[in-house]
Amino acid sequence: MTLTDDKLAHINQLFSYLDISQDHIQVEIDDDTVSISVDVPEEEAGIFIGRYANTLDSIQLILSLFLRSDTIHHVHLDIGGYRGRRADVLREMADRIATDVIESNSPRAFPPLSATERRAIHLIFEDHDTLTTYSEGMGYNRRLILAVKSV
Repeated sequence: MTLTDDKLAHINQLFSYLDISQDHIQVEIDDDTVSISVDVPEEEAGIFIGRYANTLDSIQLILSLFLRSDTIHHVHLDIGGYRGRRADVLREMADRIATDVIESNSPRAFPPLSATERRAIHLIFEDHDTLTTYSEGMGYNRRLILAVKSV
């Protein structure tokens, strides 16, 4: 599957508004997911990431609205390698909390996470033999819970 020239133009136009030229943008397509990587120096990436990655998530939402179709269901945006670094932090946090849950045999809540980060944790544990995840609460108070699976 490939993106139409029109959709690639939308991507490049959006980033041109942010003063990012198309030679810094890499687009990959895998099944129903479009992954867009933007190569900017780490010290400049903060303005595009924002506090709690709110700006990054907002840009990703705009891109998903541009690109959504019958064949494209997910858009993944990474600017300055932030998502990769954050994924490593989330995996370490998930391992620590999983150890606590197994040792104590009681559920444990993750700290506040964005919807994107909660989904990443859900995916880490979706095929786990003994642990499961679920979310509780609404809005900013929504928390991801890790618990031992019921037998």
